[in-house]
Parts: sequence; structure tokens; C-alpha cells
Amino acid sequence: MTKYFNCLPDNLASFFFNCYRSKYIQLFLLGLYFIFFINSKQVNAQYGRIVAIGSSSTAGNGTTAHDSCWVSLLNNYYKCRLNLIDSAYNLGVAGSTNYHAMPTDYIPPASRPYPDAIHNVSKAVSILSNLSNAANGVVIVNFPTNGYINYSIAEIMGSLQTIYDAVTVKGNRCYISTTQPRCDGSYNTAAVKKKLADIKDSIINRFNKYSLNFWDGMFDPADTTILAKYSAGDFIHFNNAGHRVMFERILSKNIFDLPVWYSKATGNLDDVATWGSNTDGSGTSPSSFSADNQLFNIVNNPSPAIGSNWILSGKNTQLIIGDGVTPVNLIIPANHNVSITSTITASCY
Repeated sequence: MTKYFNCLPDNLASFFFNCYRSKYIQLFLLGLYFIFFINSKQVNAQYGRIVAIGSSSTAGNGTTAHDSCWVSLLNNYYKCRLNLIDSAYNLGVAGSTNYHAMPTDYIPPASRPYPDAIHNVSKAVSILSNLSNAANGVVIVNFPTNGYINYSIAEIMGSLQTIYDAVTVKGNRCYISTTQPRCDGSYNTAAVKKKLADIKDSIINRFNKYSLNFWDGMFDPADTTILAKYSAGDFIHFNNAGHRVMFERILSKNIFDLPVWYSKATGNLDDVATWGSNTDGSGTSPSSFSADNQLFNIVNNPSPAIGSNWILSGKNTQLIIGDGVTPVNLIIPANHNVSITSTITASCY
């Protein structure tokens, strides 16, 4: 069954409570603006959509709550925080393989499973079929290990290429995830671990910027097991923290090619040099605060401040305070103001 994730507004109470009292009333009014207006749909929001196909990691195994799954985190970010999509659809099924995701009319080799028409790439493409701009439809493919002991690297890569092509031929975007570290049962051998690492390299080499690296930095170099801080304890799945890393790595791909900016660890927010295109605030900086459809994420600094009046303008400009996990106390000195003069459409709430 297709899973549809509803969203709730972020709780901004801690933000208001910890802000400087000299600006308490102004921050309260600004907070109301964030709740009722900044979280509004952009003009083309109804045309954005994400579909995830995969196995148990996509279905959310390993997390303590389903809203901690990487697909749910994507839904919360792009729909509930930015209002750029109508939903992120989760077609993940535990135990499935890359062959289950092949197009419905695909005939597999002997001993390989047939496509699952309810959860495969054909279903994913059909969910995206009514978008006015096909490029605003994104399919994320996540088959990290199932069957890979028995499948050759050549057939794995061939199947992933077929899935990718079935998406992109329609004009949609497709991202293919790498393997993930695993060491349960027959996967706990040096040969299998090396094979999973080789498959990871093959996926990155073939799909390049359309690959998602869920391997590097996620395993213990001593034995290639899942790094303890990301392990769900079953030697197969990532925990909540691991799913958040997966989510963050997808964000770093900027899958909708948005003008998204992240604040640095230092610097006044009203200075364009304080902002960068990468999640840590590095990369290129915005040319101004007045261009349309810009998304400014205040992160990396627990107590950011402004050094002068800060004006954000341009159609559908949005200001996002924090990442929903780490508290952020925005400091607005008594003699300065933050104003957002963006043209906003109706709220999604």
C-alpha cells in the first residue's frame, strides 16, 4: 500500500522562549508570520513530487518511529517546511530486490523475481505522470543489499540502469543510492563486504551526480560493520541517526535545483557572505536577498544575529529557522529589524 505522510507545523515555542527579551514582541509577531505565511505554497508547489522505491531501508526499518525514516524526513522538509511538493510517496517494501523494481513488462532471467507492479518503477512513474513539469518529479531508488550476494555486479548495474532510464525517459529525475554496510549472517564475510563496496563504487561511477552515497562514513573501518552510532542493532539497518544522514545527503544533492542557502557558523545573517549553497554554509553565496524563490536556512550557528536591518524580498522567499532538531536562538538587537516583503500564496495548513 502506498504510504502517505501528513505533516504538522514545527513547534516554535523554544525559539520564542529563548530569544532576547528586547525584541520579544517583535519576535512573537515574526513567529506568527512564519507559522501562517512563510509555510505557504509556492506558485508551482503543487507540481513537485517525490517517489521512493526500495527495500526495508526505504520502508523505515531500523527507526523507532516512522517519521524518522529518510522518506518521511524528505516529506517534512519539502512539503511541510518549504511547501515545494504535494507529497513524498513511499513504495518501499521490506525484503524486496532491484528486480522487484523493474518495469512491469520486464521478463527477468530464470531464478530472478518478477517486478512488483504495485511498488516498482512503473508505479513510481505513474504517480508522477500528471505533473505539469516532468522535471519536478523525482524518483529515489534505494536497494542497498538484498540479493547482491547472488547477483553479479554486471546484472545489478544493468537493472539499476533500466530503472533509471524508465524514469528519465519520461523527463523525471532519478537518483540511485549506493549499497549500505551490512554484516548479518552470510553477509559477514570479507568477500561479500568487498563486493558491496565494489558495487558502491560502480554506482557512483555510473550515475555520478545522480548517485546517493549511503556507504562512505557510515561503516567502521576496522571490520566494515555499520558504525555504532548509526546502527539499529541488527547488523542490517540504520537507526534514526543513520536515516537523518541519508536525508541530509539527499538534501545536499538539491534534487529540485532550488536556490537554497545555508548560514555559516559565523557572520551576520544580513551579509550575503554569511550564506552558502552547501549545508555547512560553504560554497557559492547568493547575489542578493531580493531574488525570487530563494530558501534561506538558518543553521550551523546556535545563536545567529543580524548586524543591521535585514530585508528579505522577492516572490516566494522563505526563511527557515533551524533544522527541526538543534535549537536556534535568533538574536535581533533592539535597534534592528527583520522584514520579509515576499509575495506569498495560500498556506498548506
